[in-house]
Amino acid sequence: MNGPSTANQAAVYGTLSVFDPANRPPSSYEACQWTDHQGFFWLFGGLGTYNDDLWKFDPSINQWAWIKGPGVANQAGVYGTFQVPSSANNPGGRGYGEITWTDIFNNLWMYGGYGKDVNNSEGFLGDLWKYDIATNEWTWMSGADTISTVPAYGTLGIPDPANTPGGRCECNAAWVDGNNNLWLYGGDVNLNADRAGDLWMYNTAINEWVWMSGTTSLNAMPVWGTKGVPNSANMPGGRFCYTSWKSCDGDFWMFGGSGYNDMWRFNIASNMWTWMSGTSTIGATGISNADCVPDTGNIPEGKTENRACWTLPGNNFVNYGGDFFSDLWNFNSVTLEWTLMNGQPNTSANPNFGTILVSSPANTPGDRGGALGFKDNDGNLWLFGGFGFMGYYNDMWKFVLDTTCPVITVCPGKGTNITETSGNPEISIYPNPNNGTFTIDNLHALGTGVIYELQITDVLGRIIFSSNNITNNKETFTLPLSNGIYFLIIFAGDKTYNRKLIINNSER
Repeated sequence: MNGPSTANQAAVYGTLSVFDPANRPPSSYEACQWTDHQGFFWLFGGLGTYNDDLWKFDPSINQWAWIKGPGVANQAGVYGTFQVPSSANNPGGRGYGEITWTDIFNNLWMYGGYGKDVNNSEGFLGDLWKYDIATNEWTWMSGADTISTVPAYGTLGIPDPANTPGGRCECNAAWVDGNNNLWLYGGDVNLNADRAGDLWMYNTAINEWVWMSGTTSLNAMPVWGTKGVPNSANMPGGRFCYTSWKSCDGDFWMFGGSGYNDMWRFNIASNMWTWMSGTSTIGATGISNADCVPDTGNIPEGKTENRACWTLPGNNFVNYGGDFFSDLWNFNSVTLEWTLMNGQPNTSANPNFGTILVSSPANTPGDRGGALGFKDNDGNLWLFGGFGFMGYYNDMWKFVLDTTCPVITVCPGKGTNITETSGNPEISIYPNPNNGTFTIDNLHALGTGVIYELQITDVLGRIIFSSNNITNNKETFTLPLSNGIYFLIIFAGDKTYNRKLIINNSER
């Protein structure tokens, strides 16, 4: 779709904040990645050199824009004043698997990686940054502005301003829960490639870290327990984590890394891990009984650097490649079935670019470690860069799904579906459009004596806000949402009520 077909190519910056078909980020591996609530793709950093620029991609026009940063790699971080946004702030150049989140208010967050601190010293970073899209400003939110910070765990489950996961990289296991808390698991913590096996939560309301689960010991072996059975003793152990998703019910999922092909599920309410699929063997061989046929007997090979991943509707998770592999798989977290969608397991391949903008069954990005995965508003999967046999890439690919390979359905509801026009038109949501402040009235029309649950999703189906334990007939919400279309879902016992919500901040 975009970019050169040869490796190790430089950036073309163009004019700051201006999209242009000639623009492109530098060739990079394990950069930061985000998709915002409007469906734009964002990229920061990455290895080739230690890049320190922020880029934005508009899939509707297939163009990049350089948004922020010095335009020169390997620069020291400009941290500014702690927790104070500034147009002068900019994280230092970094790569090797920084951890990223897009929160429910459309802010972009980034933690750690390996790169440059405030003194331009090179090492493991333990700093947390927030980027505000509306103001185009970075804020240093937590952690040290120098390299090689040691983790400070504090007390399990207790937030503390002194807590920190410390310097770490090689991690893409990151999630945002319904309360806008940021979660991460594991990663590489030093030059000895020692691997963490800990789960952390950053409480954005109080700006403090909490050690939630796992061990303080490095290189711990996984405790698989019994497949499908949660247990407080279970844990994925120390590993480089490259693939993570969130299911419709809000549970966190993680696959592979460090050569494993095991799938794990974490439930926030119970604070427990469950081994759900795959083997307990490093370097296991992949199995596909037939292309496009879901089967619990299918399984990808043991994966490392399999960072490119996507979430599809109906609890379906997709993962591409990794070091020395070029296969695309779907996992259904309800049926626990894997489906081979493209490529072959256990197989390496050089890229076959074909003709730019022309699809072909022969096309393939080939082996890609540390590539980035994005999904557009039409449900297409996009892949950028990464490392392969030829070096570092800065090419962009698009994969158009065959919705029968496998069959994709929407997230399952919690009861009988009710729309505004087919069952309860007396429920009022006003004003709509609104500026983020709106009222839901006459909830009791869905039943009295029940506890209501509210969810708001974006156009990609991601839950960006949730509220539980609602009992009143009338509730008013004020949410700092960006302009766009959202979907409001109310769960009431065995009923589910759906409504489109339109945010227009010019209504303020």
